[in-house]
Amino acid sequence: MPGPLDGLLVVDATWGMPGAVATLMLADYGARVVKLERPGGPDGVNRRAWDRGKWSVELDVAAPDNAQLVSALLQRADIFVESFGAGRAEQLGLGYEQVRPSCPGLVYCSISAYGLDDTPWRDRPGWDALVAARMGFMAEQPGHRDGPIFLGHPSIGYVTGYLAVIGALAALRARRYTGRGQQVDVSLLDGVLAQSPMNWWWNESGESYLQPADQGVFGRRRTIMDMFRCGDGEYLMVHTGGEGAFKATLDVLGLGAKVRAITGAREASVPLNDDEYVAARELAPTAWLQRPRAEWIEQLQAADVAVVPVLRPGEVLDHEQVAFNEVEIEATDDEHGPLRQVGPTIKFSKTPPARPEPAPRRGEHNARVDELLRPAETPPPVDVLDLEHPLECVRVLDFAQWFAGPYGGKILSDLGAEVIKVEAPAHDPMRWLPDPFEAASRGKRTITVDLKSPAALSVIHDLVRTADVVVHNFRPGKADKMGLGYEQLAAVNPRLIYCNQPGWGSEGPSKDLKSFAPLMSAMTGLMFEAAGQGNQPVRRARASEDYYAGLQGAAAILMALRHRDETGEGQYLESPQLHASLFCVTEQCLDGDGNLVTDLKLDKEQMGFGPLYRLYRTTDGWICVACVGDAAFARLRTALELDAALDDETFGTEQSRADNSQTLAKILADRFEELTAAAAAARLERHDVACEVAQSEPFMPQFFWEQWALDSGRVFEHHHAEYGWIREVGLTIRLSETPGVNRGPAPLFGQDTRAVLRELGYEPERIEALIADGSCIAGSRDR
Repeated sequence: MPGPLDGLLVVDATWGMPGAVATLMLADYGARVVKLERPGGPDGVNRRAWDRGKWSVELDVAAPDNAQLVSALLQRADIFVESFGAGRAEQLGLGYEQVRPSCPGLVYCSISAYGLDDTPWRDRPGWDALVAARMGFMAEQPGHRDGPIFLGHPSIGYVTGYLAVIGALAALRARRYTGRGQQVDVSLLDGVLAQSPMNWWWNESGESYLQPADQGVFGRRRTIMDMFRCGDGEYLMVHTGGEGAFKATLDVLGLGAKVRAITGAREASVPLNDDEYVAARELAPTAWLQRPRAEWIEQLQAADVAVVPVLRPGEVLDHEQVAFNEVEIEATDDEHGPLRQVGPTIKFSKTPPARPEPAPRRGEHNARVDELLRPAETPPPVDVLDLEHPLECVRVLDFAQWFAGPYGGKILSDLGAEVIKVEAPAHDPMRWLPDPFEAASRGKRTITVDLKSPAALSVIHDLVRTADVVVHNFRPGKADKMGLGYEQLAAVNPRLIYCNQPGWGSEGPSKDLKSFAPLMSAMTGLMFEAAGQGNQPVRRARASEDYYAGLQGAAAILMALRHRDETGEGQYLESPQLHASLFCVTEQCLDGDGNLVTDLKLDKEQMGFGPLYRLYRTTDGWICVACVGDAAFARLRTALELDAALDDETFGTEQSRADNSQTLAKILADRFEELTAAAAAARLERHDVACEVAQSEPFMPQFFWEQWALDSGRVFEHHHAEYGWIREVGLTIRLSETPGVNRGPAPLFGQDTRAVLRELGYEPERIEALIADGSCIAGSRDR
């Protein structure tokens, strides 16, 4: 089978990373992606990594002579992805309302800097580094110097790409029932917001799992989650999530006598006493220096503690589990020869994708474009419904715990799916971390069942008969032991989509290992990538595999729903946390000698990717510049009064600027150090050079009080039974015809047990009997 998206035609008119990543994912799973590339556009390793499997048609979309061809392509397409920027599509005659009459079934996906709605920054330039600077995202990145740190890992681009895929596929599902296409609006701002809710919310009770800076990240909480240097100079990352792992770690370190044994799911909520605090926060960090990394990892894994080596970019491709999972592909590159890179990372039992073809040469498919120019064949709607939200009528049973799996369910709930969280009597361990739990479970309903009871399993089977999707992230083998394996549930509901999101994969040498963020970030090189060339790794990158795994899981489910809508066929799909992390390092390739090949290498000073896409220090702060192309460089020279210093002979071409990058950076740095940040920004903006003053503090605390953010649905406000009034990150995907929905805060434990049982048709007597014998548990607010 060629993949779950076989038969879809996608026209890609984007520039930059988010659009390339979005259409890469669509192409990987069977869509025919036609990339419209402007003549003379940029080339590089990342283009060849992100444009694999696509067609390349070289044309200038803005040229009047090409208008008829572009229009004909859009009339045939299912999805159009553009990143022209606010107002530019309309100037080209390609705005959504302009093409809608001739393309009524088209899903029109716009990727911009800050969204197309009425945001105060709607017309600001659309570069991910600039958005990161304005939003204070760089201020959240640990570094080796003071001030904001340029993001070495392009998390905003990846997350925005995921949002575009999810939004487009949700709109396609709505089209099936309404017969109408619509506009999908995602932005780099949304890419920041979608990876912020775990750490940022406001609540009137002041609850947060993050502790004051003077007590360390976790303070008195019974948690160790950090990177440590070992006796051989190498680093490991450890996470004590899971029952007993905190004490087990200190036992391995020889400090266990100072720590109490706490059992049960409430372990994380028991604060450290003084002796335990000293052991965990003062003695443990130096204890790691006693032995080499491999010995520590062996002992910790034997004690069932989540731990991984901190690897350099690209090294993960040599990991035995990655080899077992067969997610690596090799493509021939004209410049570098064979290149090893990450291939498709989601496994589908009924619709496995084909091996991607290498990225095409620019314009390679110009002569074949006529093959696509046939009338659109949008299928008639099935059972025409006036949907309010795109995933209306989709029911998801969410067995996942912690953050990564549940976050994907939250995204589906935001788009209108009914997500029922199925929880064990011991509680989801994330409940004791209020902000992450809210971020992963907002808008869901919940039912609590004890699956050790045969009667409870019967309840689950009745629920499965009503469901479209089951999601879990149990460790391999556990679902089958509980009667929740794919074959077991598919026998109950053959149309079921069964999404398994293990840490490492359901099979293989590492399948039984625990996985928590940020372990996979450490494994896939992000701590070195964020640190800058030649530096020691930082303790975290401003990115998280928890977000990546949730977003990839949501995208995988929507792909499987699309296939089921076409064929009536359910299937098993697998999207491990490891695989989501791997997809988000597709910019890392290895040549035949094992050398890293990428266009994105953060400099040692953690300033940027080159002299014209980086941070500069000013007299009173920082400014971030995105100056790409000869015309922009000419404007920069004039703005900074450097025409004489930046002569054409030395700096007149992109290649000469690359050859003299250090000299160029020094000249620019000296000039910016003479100006205030505001003065530098004013000069650059007068000459149309893209820039932002880089904030030295995160913007998120202020963001929750911006009225435009509340009005646009990017902030939700509601009352929580435990924490009072709360404000949190809201919708990060906007659809013009079937928008998302605010279903309220995360559910209390067992709050919907009785209601869900009633909806299954259970009589009151049977419901009360199930509760009385402990098969089901009702919360105090369940009526």
